[in-house]
Amino acid sequence: MRLIPVALALFYRTVGSTLEVWVQVRTDDGPFYGLLEFPGGGIEVGETPLQAAVREVEEEVGIKIKATDGKFMGTYANPVQDKTILLNVHLFPAYSELEGKGQWLKIESTELTKPYWGKIPQPNHQIIDDLYRALYDGPK
Repeated sequence: MRLIPVALALFYRTVGSTLEVWVQVRTDDGPFYGLLEFPGGGIEVGETPLQAAVREVEEEVGIKIKATDGKFMGTYANPVQDKTILLNVHLFPAYSELEGKGQWLKIESTELTKPYWGKIPQPNHQIIDDLYRALYDGPK
């Protein structure tokens, strides 16, 4: 089985007990076409996952962010057919330049990501729910 490392940038902010995560519509062909997704993609030769996340944000969103603002959250395995995608997730604060380029999803303690079933890729449910729990020590 092939392992394919990718980097994701997860922008977030908190408003009281609500977590908000920034997403954009996925426009490239593939199984996630049309879904709301974090910016990210493949890690190039000689690049760290953090560097890849920063580069992907510039390429996909058109804004420059600082690597020093990024914090490694974890790696999530996403088995797909004959390969496993290793999602290296990096947390970033909200940047004002994101406004008008995507949308903020509201995550509340009662349902977490349930309202977004079918609207975001399956692996992102676990990532977002884990982040909520880490920030608020929410339901286990």
